[in-house]
Amino acid sequence: MTTRTAVSLALATAFAGSLAAMPVAHADPLDAIINTVNKDRPARCPALKYDRGVLEGAAQTYARSENPVDGQPAGYNGRTLAFLGSGDPQAAATTSAYSRGAGGVITNCDFTEFGVGFIRHEDREVDVVTIVLGAPNKPADPPPVAKGPDPAPVVVPEPPKPDPVAPTDAIRLAFDRGLTSWTVNITNSSALAGTCTYVATNPVLPGVNKTFSIGPNGSTSFPVLPPPPLSTYHVTVSCKGDFNGKNVEFGHVEQDV
Repeated sequence: MTTRTAVSLALATAFAGSLAAMPVAHADPLDAIINTVNKDRPARCPALKYDRGVLEGAAQTYARSENPVDGQPAGYNGRTLAFLGSGDPQAAATTSAYSRGAGGVITNCDFTEFGVGFIRHEDREVDVVTIVLGAPNKPADPPPVAKGPDPAPVVVPEPPKPDPVAPTDAIRLAFDRGLTSWTVNITNSSALAGTCTYVATNPVLPGVNKTFSIGPNGSTSFPVLPPPPLSTYHVTVSCKGDFNGKNVEFGHVEQDV
């Protein structure tokens, strides 16, 4: 063996030894579980936040003890649900945890945080996966701001009302004309009650003079003799009543019939 060959072998041996001494990087066994949970979170819900403190700690303790009490962390400010599954390989254990309820809670938008745990039992050739989901309590509403007393209402005085005016044209007169008798119809469109006079005059013929009462928004009718052919009566109706303590004429009608 030449000297150069011996040196080359020595260097190769030393390099191989250094490779053997270097630490080998291993993937975190929790990553696959975390990725599966995040992938199965529905888009309608906010993304889950991974908690490497309280929830992961509870999940890891639960995976090792398999005691459900350990999956309920006492220091979490909110509601938690924990699920454990087992199987071989790890994906089968994750599926087992899903089938025991974790899959349904992952789709519940009220739960917004989670932590996972994992352990491999080589003696039993089985993996244990735990998933702990949390729904944090909502922050309390701030106390209401104290309000001062309401300002006193502003009283706007009503404008003075105009002096009331008495009605003057509230009476209407109409006739139902028959062959031998007419009917006089009188209506009152005001809120006043009063006493009325009906006067029918003719320079030659005897006339009619009648007094009657009429109510507020009321009406009255009575029969009269019609004027003879080729003659007329001049008819006047006048109604008076009390308006604010005064006697006023609230209707006056005149016409030839």
